[in-house]
Amino acid sequence: MKISINHKTTYNFSSNVPKLMQSIRLYPSNCKNQKTISWSIKSDKGMITESHSDALGHKIFNIYNKEIIGSQTIISKGIVETKDTSGVLKGLKEKVNTLCFLRDTELTKACRKIDLLSKKLSKNKSNEILFCHQMNSVVSQSIKYISGSTSIYTSASDSISQGSGVCQDFAHILISLARKNNFPARYISGFLMEENGNAEQATHAWVEIFINDLGWVGFDPSHNKCIDEGYVRVCCGLDSLDSSMIKGVKTNFNGDENLKVDVSISNCQ
Repeated sequence: MKISINHKTTYNFSSNVPKLMQSIRLYPSNCKNQKTISWSIKSDKGMITESHSDALGHKIFNIYNKEIIGSQTIISKGIVETKDTSGVLKGLKEKVNTLCFLRDTELTKACRKIDLLSKKLSKNKSNEILFCHQMNSVVSQSIKYISGSTSIYTSASDSISQGSGVCQDFAHILISLARKNNFPARYISGFLMEENGNAEQATHAWVEIFINDLGWVGFDPSHNKCIDEGYVRVCCGLDSLDSSMIKGVKTNFNGDENLKVDVSISNCQ
């Protein structure tokens, strides 16, 4: 499938920003699951430079700004050709030990309700693939999808306690459950074009779980399935905050910041 993506991030600042440095991870992952046919990243303010590829395979860009007044818009767009590999991630060049993704964060710590999810799982983990599918299915039924019901700071324990969330929250709960059962798991930020031609008009989130003799496998608990050709992988991390596509540091800024993200996705096969 060929997927066309246009991702626009707009920052509105209430006062002058003396200095702003941003690290950009908005370039689709370079792996055998997907091929970037064309891609560009532009900012209407500041100088953007390609920096390096990090240990997780992300192509990093930096933007340097001085004396921003009003707003800043960053646009990344292009076409990515994807293929269905039954969820298995292939060919990603990374150097991080998989065991690092057993480490919990404040957003992925287990709680009593997540402990109870483990009791719904088979006690036999000899078939790791089946066990991971079972974890994905259990998490998909653990909360209801309600848009706007959580924030970027909502933890797995908070969302499962209130019984609702968005794709980010499903991902955090699955990560928490997987790590509790000694499976390395990581948060994936990207885009989704569904089989019926509908597109998630925002970034999407899913989980990769490491399975012995198979490698990283992508599971989407909010849709209760493995990832397929409708998914475009961009970046990964321990949780949603660690997987942010844009990270910034301001100096001497005392005002407020408002963020708006617009995404358009279409099948251009």
